[in-house]
Amino acid sequence: MSTPHTPTTHPVRTFARPVDRRSPMPAWAQVHRDLRRQIDQELPAGCQLPTERDLSEIYGVSRITIRQALGGLAADGYVERRQGSGTFVADRPGPVQHDFGLSTPWRDRFTAAGQDARSIHLRDEPAVPEPYELSRLLTPEETAAKRVHLKRLHVVDQRAIGITDSWVVRALVPRLSRRTLIDGSVSRTLQEVYDLTPTTSNNYLEVGAATSHEAELLHATLDAPLFVVWTVSHLSDGRLLETTRTVWLGSRVRFHYTG
Repeated sequence: MSTPHTPTTHPVRTFARPVDRRSPMPAWAQVHRDLRRQIDQELPAGCQLPTERDLSEIYGVSRITIRQALGGLAADGYVERRQGSGTFVADRPGPVQHDFGLSTPWRDRFTAAGQDARSIHLRDEPAVPEPYELSRLLTPEETAAKRVHLKRLHVVDQRAIGITDSWVVRALVPRLSRRTLIDGSVSRTLQEVYDLTPTTSNNYLEVGAATSHEAELLHATLDAPLFVVWTVSHLSDGRLLETTRTVWLGSRVRFHYTG
């Protein structure tokens, strides 16, 4: 007769740097960050975390703070909270791999790998102006051109992984704001409806943090790390076509390149 499997309880180590009460990052977010690091680097799936009371003593914070941190980890898919049993490290799917060949449509790469990749046009989102980080990459004439703003949510295997905001030069795309994007893709719509294909695209990659609205759309926490890609695209005659800001959720996407 087999005996029931008893999950291993990991001895979560005392926070190497005590929760900094002067930090702008709330205490729950500091605990969330440390536990997430340990799960990423040390804890196997199925491992049981210490109780809320024990974690409260380890980190020197209240149990309410611990509950907030664990709630954030659960929302990110890092842990499973089982009523009456405790909190366990979740068996998370691995991050999706994004090739650094940024000129290739990202959906094509994921679809080729057998994954269900979709872009959802968020038509009800309010139009927002192009951010300064993009406009400073343009000439004054390009900055002055009126734009159409479009927002899409990127999903792979039913998990939100990224968001793209696009600003397309309005004079080139009459009635674009009223159209349904082909497969949720701005590039396909520009090519197939307007016969517009950029010949040059300059991409800039940096690290950022999610805004409250981005965190809500991505089902992530406020301090979720993001890869931010800024893109400026021009037509063959040198005219500006589109600028974009794409954010990829760091916990669900990794980048790949061949040296």
